[in-house]
Amino acid sequence: MYSRIAFNNVKKSFKDYTIYFLTLTFAVCIFYSFNSIDSQSVMADMNSGQTEYVKIMAQLISYISIGVSVILGGLIIYATKFLISKRKKEFGVYMILGMGKRKMSRILLFETLYIGIISLAAGLLLGMLFAQVLSIFTAKLFAVQMTQYSFSISISAILKTILYFGLIYLLVMIFNVIIVSKYKLIDLLHGDRKNEKINIKNPYIALFILIAALTILGYAYYLVNLAGLNFDDSRFKLSIALGIVGTAFFFYGIASVTFSALRKNKNLYLNGLNVFSVKQISSKFNTNFISMTIICLMLFVTIGTLSTGLGVKNASESSLKNQTPFDASVHVFDKNNGSKISVLDALGQLNYNVDDNADYVVLRQYKHNMSSRDVLGKYALSSEQKEMLNFKVFDTTDMIKISEYNKLRKLKGESSIDLKDNEILVCSNYEPLKGLLESFIKNENSLQIDNKEFKIKDKKIETGAILTSPSSDTMFTLVVPDDLVNGIDKYDEVLNLNFIGDNKENAKKELTAIFNNFKFNENEYKNLNFSLYGGTREMAYDDSRGLSAIILFVAVYMGIVFLLSSAAVLALQQLSQCNDSIGRYRSLRKIGATKSMINKSIFKQVAVFFILPLALSIVHSYVGITVVNKYLMVLGSSNKIQPILMTALMMLIVYGGYLYATYVAYKNIVGNEYR
Repeated sequence: MYSRIAFNNVKKSFKDYTIYFLTLTFAVCIFYSFNSIDSQSVMADMNSGQTEYVKIMAQLISYISIGVSVILGGLIIYATKFLISKRKKEFGVYMILGMGKRKMSRILLFETLYIGIISLAAGLLLGMLFAQVLSIFTAKLFAVQMTQYSFSISISAILKTILYFGLIYLLVMIFNVIIVSKYKLIDLLHGDRKNEKINIKNPYIALFILIAALTILGYAYYLVNLAGLNFDDSRFKLSIALGIVGTAFFFYGIASVTFSALRKNKNLYLNGLNVFSVKQISSKFNTNFISMTIICLMLFVTIGTLSTGLGVKNASESSLKNQTPFDASVHVFDKNNGSKISVLDALGQLNYNVDDNADYVVLRQYKHNMSSRDVLGKYALSSEQKEMLNFKVFDTTDMIKISEYNKLRKLKGESSIDLKDNEILVCSNYEPLKGLLESFIKNENSLQIDNKEFKIKDKKIETGAILTSPSSDTMFTLVVPDDLVNGIDKYDEVLNLNFIGDNKENAKKELTAIFNNFKFNENEYKNLNFSLYGGTREMAYDDSRGLSAIILFVAVYMGIVFLLSSAAVLALQQLSQCNDSIGRYRSLRKIGATKSMINKSIFKQVAVFFILPLALSIVHSYVGITVVNKYLMVLGSSNKIQPILMTALMMLIVYGGYLYATYVAYKNIVGNEYR
């Protein structure tokens, strides 16, 4: 009997459950699709390196899903509380008819079970479809040509989703029993008559708090710009704390200040139902400023993670072509004597024949005792540049022989450079140093090395890569006449090669296998006195795309969850407060307010509560993204507008969709009262 009552209640109140049901369905969909990433059909077309990155990504998402399930659990409990509060009168009637609290709890238990099963089933079906889209997206990220597409279903992801959401629903059922057990009959019967007390704060105190909030936030922005992303820096930690306090103060003071300002503008304040709308908004802010603070910070995390994730992908891929001029680059590290062993000798010991398989150039790098920091120091104006020059690499200056550099250019298919005995070239493809080096080149015509003046040839920076790598390989390197480095021991040696001949594909696979064994299975070479590292062009692309894919997937996963949670909490909060204000809307109708006037007032209220936390989160995000972009420069320059536009589109679809759905639901609840 109770199961039938519960089923009829769910069926009858489906409109009230719409936002709740859709939120649960989307949550299950996102949870399943991201946790099924390592079971996608694209895995069959990936090479071993790409597969390793996908496995790392899947493991990381699995760990993050624990936190995600906690967030979604809190969201579901919050939503359930709203649904119960909306039905207080219904439960009061049950109690008048003699139904005990235990039996009411049983009805709620069945209702939660039905909604859970329906949303779980719908979410899994939707998730299976979305997982196929993710599979195609993953293939695009890794530039994999899918030879044979097949619809894939992850049994492990289904079981994990059922387990996590089953535990959440179990907690919700326990929560429902506790809530119902605390209800009193008088509260249930008169729950809809309890209007929230409108308590307008002293406007001068509110204005002081608002000014304090803006001051605190401004100082927090200043500190985070100074500290950057140095999590150990006390200024960074203080900026986070001040940002949270400033946000809370902002929402605490903004309503009363705005209310007081609007009251002074009689034409605006007394127009239509503005008196009612302003008082409604202000009264809600009195008790909701903490939740508004949390929602604002969640939206900040959403915008930041989505923009940063997309920005990392664009930045890392933008410089790949320049960073991979050769088919492969090989380094060797002598375990006993640093870099004394030759790369060619090391490959010979591994029975890899370079001469028959490739055109190659051996490039040696030397460290001169001249400090690069002293050379560039006066052109470092920003704190980031000054901090960068403190790196140990700037204690000395890297140098390359012009003869070997010209061989390198020939291997690239470029013409050689004629360098006189008193000339040098400046090389750098490290984006964060770009501005500093441009100032150096503009203001300096020559450089003194070993008491001899050397002219900077052509007054420009050579930005071409000197080896194949997934990231920038040259910070500040000088190409010098050969005799300038005579007597200096090499500190590094790299073999750059382009495969040739009919056997070049097999040669590439053989070298790739050697790299992977040193990387993932070094025990196979434990008897050797050296380690080999480097990679082919394909491996560099896989490394770059693998890292950016991990960051992007985690950012999108967390961003969507936070966005979904923020929008759902706002929606449910507004609908819950709508039920508490039904009596006020009845009064409006009695004094002659039209339906369109009331709907306009409802839209204003809903829009303010959705737009205000979003607006402040956008300001927070602008500051945060500016700081993060300084670090993304290490990966390469990229179009910063595209990630922002894509994030804005996602926000518009999800957040705007919830705003509209909340307005429609709010309007329907009020409309049902005077229909």
